[in-house]
Amino acid sequence: MKIHFLPEGPACLNVGCGSFFFPEWTNVDLAPARGVQACDIRRPLPFPDASFDATYSSHVLEHLAPADGRAFLGEQLRVLKPGGICRVVVPDLESICREYLRCLETGLAAPTPDAVRRYRWMLLELLDQMVREESGGLMRQTLERGEFDEAFVRERMGDQFAGYYRQPSGEPAVAKRPPSVGRKIERRVKQTLRTLSGHSSDPRQSGEAHKWMYDRFALQLLMAELGFKPSCVRRYDQSAIPHWAKYNLDKSPDADRPRKPDSLYVEARKPAA
Repeated sequence: MKIHFLPEGPACLNVGCGSFFFPEWTNVDLAPARGVQACDIRRPLPFPDASFDATYSSHVLEHLAPADGRAFLGEQLRVLKPGGICRVVVPDLESICREYLRCLETGLAAPTPDAVRRYRWMLLELLDQMVREESGGLMRQTLERGEFDEAFVRERMGDQFAGYYRQPSGEPAVAKRPPSVGRKIERRVKQTLRTLSGHSSDPRQSGEAHKWMYDRFALQLLMAELGFKPSCVRRYDQSAIPHWAKYNLDKSPDADRPRKPDSLYVEARKPAA
């Protein structure tokens, strides 16, 4: 598998990149595309030892069972050069729980319609993706029905919110325009191909569901157990990855804010030889 290098020299790996990546990086994902090489992250990474100056994964680790997640981070340690940086981004269990408890207390004290909607959203944010039995789960249904506080959910979802709604901020929430016939056919073809290739539409089998959650303590402990030294919590716009200011993968392309506001950012180094 080809390894790309930044114009500045370092080699950086984006694992499970989805549709957000830079062509100067080595980008791998289960679904290949232009600039993205096919890779099943549940298997060993197809790169030699000590190949990269940095590795990055965003909202990937929580989709793996704990043992698979441990192996996934271990593979990143293996392909890093001595002194290389590993940056892991996951939903922040601690901040989600704190916001849930805040909304719970507010709702109990004054159960206004807005307070109830915010409480119910945080309950979904905490649990839905771990227990859903169909794609999108109750969260998707809530968004489609418009049964939520738009300003609150927009802030919680960040850039993801625009994928569901197209109205200017402040107007009543309106569901997305129904897909065209061509788009429906495209989706059906993709689903058929996934089924034929052994991928289930069940979110618990397809990889959509969360299989574990992490807070800053748990993630730092895990990275230390694997041999990373030391680890620290970063902001979305802070990193020891070379030239991060140019390639900030956690910044919204539309504004100076995080793409996914519910995120925890932890970095650690592979020990120097």
